Amino acid sequence: MSETICPRCSSSGAATDYQGMEDGTVIWTIHRCVVCCFSWRDSEPPSSIGSGVRSADFAVDAANLDRYPKILQQ
Repeated sequence: MSETICPRCSSSGAATDYQGMEDGTVIWTIHRCVVCCFSWRDSEPPSSIGSGVRSADFAVDAANLDRYPKILQQ
């Protein structure tokens, strides 16, 4: 299993939250970043999750998360 990189903050080691199955085969996976809490499905288009393709306007600096407002807390 390869390490998953977050499309929003570029942190490694995302958690797997759910896998969609069809006939016993995984066809997509929902990942969640343990650093910035972003969730994404690996079957989304590169414009949404692709490194170097996703708009930098949606990036988060993982080293400085306190600078972002918190809307929901766990």
